[in-house]
Parts: sequence; structure tokens; C-alpha cells
Amino acid sequence: MEKVVLGLGSNLGSRLFNLKKAVKFLYSLPGFDFLAFSSVYETEPWGFKNQNNYLNCAVAGLYGSSARDLYAGIKEIEKKIGRKSRERWHPREIDIDILFFGSKIIKSKNLAVPHPQMIYRNFVLVPLAEIMPGFVHPVFKKQVKVLLAGSGDEGKVILYERNLSR
Repeated sequence: MEKVVLGLGSNLGSRLFNLKKAVKFLYSLPGFDFLAFSSVYETEPWGFKNQNNYLNCAVAGLYGSSARDLYAGIKEIEKKIGRKSRERWHPREIDIDILFFGSKIIKSKNLAVPHPQMIYRNFVLVPLAEIMPGFVHPVFKKQVKVLLAGSGDEGKVILYERNLSR
């Protein structure tokens, strides 16, 4: 079993409903057991600014298979929720990223773990620091709370809802 952390985001349709649906599907993912949920935060878009604000959160769990299997399961969940293919950094019904897979470093054509851009994005770091402030990034060898303090991202991250799991 590996401790995994996922980042979830939505800015199309019923954003909160999309996040809750993703969590429901993750509950049914074979080998996945939840450990912690962050609050949900409303965040400014990153990259392409001319779009709706996102709702973002982080979830931690234990997973009993490979990162590739988790990635395949996540892509299937995104499809079930109705994610459409769009340009990079454009609106999404749901986006689920593998932020950490234990302390493993994975680089392949379709999968990079830890997520390579997370250290620059407060919409990832704020919810992550809420549930795992002391976790040490396996590449940068710094705690999540330290990465957040030094991110340089000025995008707004505002508490939206305290408990996603309900």
C-alpha cells in the first residue's frame, strides 16, 4: 500500500457536485482507501485566465496497486463525470492529478509524479498543506508548508467549504 495524494479541480458545470462525484467514484476504485480530505477552495484560474474560477481540494489515501493503475482509474473517473478534451489550462468539468505516490519519482510519457508544476501553484499547495503540511517533497526535499511559503504564486485561494466528504 502506498500513501497517495490527489488534487481535484473543477470550473465547469456544478463545480462542487463534480468534486463530490469524483470522491464517490474514488471510493469505488479497487484498492483505494481514503485517509484525509482538505477543505474545498475557490481559486483563480492558472495559465489561461479568461475562464471561471475553480474549486480545488486535495485528498490523501492508501492505494494497493501501481501508479499506472491509479492513473488509468482516474482517467476513467474523469470520463464518467463528463470531462471533455480541451487545450492545456482551459476549463474542465473535473481534473484529478496524482500529486504524490508515496515518495516515488515517476516520469513517463503520460505520467509525472510528483506533479511537476505543483510547487508553483497555491491552488494545489494550500489544500495539500492543510492535510499534509510536514510531508517532504521527494524531489525538492522540502516540507509542503515550506513549498507553500516560497511558491511565489499570487493567485487567490479562498475557503469555499470545509468538508468535502459530506
